[in-house]
Amino acid sequence: MNKLLATQTRRSSIVSLRTGERIAALILMMLIVLLALVNLPYAPRTWFDEGSHLHVPETLVRYGVYADISSEGYRYFGPTIGVGPTVMLPIALVFAGVGVDLLPARLVIVMYLFVALWFFYRLAAHLHGTKIALLTVVLLIASRTRGFEGMVEYGRQVLGEVPGVAWLGAGLLAYTLAIVSPNQRRRYALLAGVGFGLALITKNQFALIIAPGLGLLALLDWGYFRVGDWWLRLAPPMIAGAMFVGWLLIMLAFLGPADFSANLAKTRQAAGGAIFVFEIAASMRSVRYLVQVYGGLLIPALLYSLWRCRRGGAPAFAELTPTLLAVLWLGWYLISLGWPRYAFPAVVLGAPAVARMIGDVTGWLWQRGHRWLAGTVAAYVVLVIGFALSLTIQVITTPDDSTHRMAAFLNQTIPTDTIIETWEPELAVLTDHTYHYVPTELLDSAVRHAWLGGPPVAYDGLAAQPPYVLTGPFSTYTGIYSADVLTVTYTPLYSVGPYTLWQRNMP
Repeated sequence: MNKLLATQTRRSSIVSLRTGERIAALILMMLIVLLALVNLPYAPRTWFDEGSHLHVPETLVRYGVYADISSEGYRYFGPTIGVGPTVMLPIALVFAGVGVDLLPARLVIVMYLFVALWFFYRLAAHLHGTKIALLTVVLLIASRTRGFEGMVEYGRQVLGEVPGVAWLGAGLLAYTLAIVSPNQRRRYALLAGVGFGLALITKNQFALIIAPGLGLLALLDWGYFRVGDWWLRLAPPMIAGAMFVGWLLIMLAFLGPADFSANLAKTRQAAGGAIFVFEIAASMRSVRYLVQVYGGLLIPALLYSLWRCRRGGAPAFAELTPTLLAVLWLGWYLISLGWPRYAFPAVVLGAPAVARMIGDVTGWLWQRGHRWLAGTVAAYVVLVIGFALSLTIQVITTPDDSTHRMAAFLNQTIPTDTIIETWEPELAVLTDHTYHYVPTELLDSAVRHAWLGGPPVAYDGLAAQPPYVLTGPFSTYTGIYSADVLTVTYTPLYSVGPYTLWQRNMP
């Protein structure tokens, strides 16, 4: 009788636990939807990178050309290779159906946000169980720090980071299933290669980490873990590499050898200026950002995960996969220009490790009777998550429509065939005007000047005496236009938020 009662009690507890997890998952999904959609067109305010990316699908829809555009013609460097067709083509398809606008483009990225969270939930569930998977998703949506955006903010803008980690999550999930499911290894290894390949095509910077990371994983499995076979070790990197090379060949055929070589030269220049920097100031800035993420738990969690993986076996090798990629990513981030966006994939990859460490530490303390310590750790985690979410909610609930208001003024007062000199590409998706943009090859030098105190960039765009100049947050940040020339030869016509439209004085 007592055994029957005990069995019924255990079953009742299990049912209650599962019900609680389902309720928590439902609440979490509702929160994610609200965080993703509230004030979507206006928060965060659209900006340089987003506008630059949107030029490609807009140009494709309007003119049938896969390129950036300025008043002098098409530009094939910059957004055409920085973010791939997995982002550009879906947005172009939406533009073709409902018209060119910021909101439908952002909705495409929101769908990627949902997909990315789902894949990393499934990945964490396979690695650590459903409770840790739920905590992983909570950490992901609370990945913002005081000064820098997190997954929710990136998932509300047309950037390549969230789509890239969505495909990376798909590849990691399939790779994990290939490790733990020997009978279906070939199928999952092929799917992993496709997922990784789409990640490389989506954000070409991912090739810096994913390619050597997969190679290192193959070596570690062959020399130490011994849980896979050559399908697992070779199929994912070979398929991913073939897809990435295939996209480069398509670009070569599309651009032609001369333009393709020029693009590669400009890419190498950008790599030297932003991707590989090796400056103490930039590295220290990177460290200051990393100690804020997840309340300072990211680095300890990755080290703890590496320590756990020392035991070997299929579960350990599966856990090592995202952890190793995160460690490699952070290693590169520390020698880069130090933009937090460079570290974002590592922050996402490290979320399951952080959630597992939190669960293990609190569980260990509770089991040993240190319940007040376990409660303290839990309270700290709740405080960190709450603070990060409050920052995100503050962004979402304080929309900024200044870009839209400037666009409305342009639409009402300036002829669309009049050339406007600017370095604020986000206006193009909201208007049909003709803009001349600062040459793309000056971007790296201008950013280095603003970020690292490098030499100022010489640009004579005002020498052409454009009838209008539109300044805004990016041109002000880089100081690309001479304030002396503007104030002497131009008169402010309209200002809203960070934007000012200047009209040339009549002689």
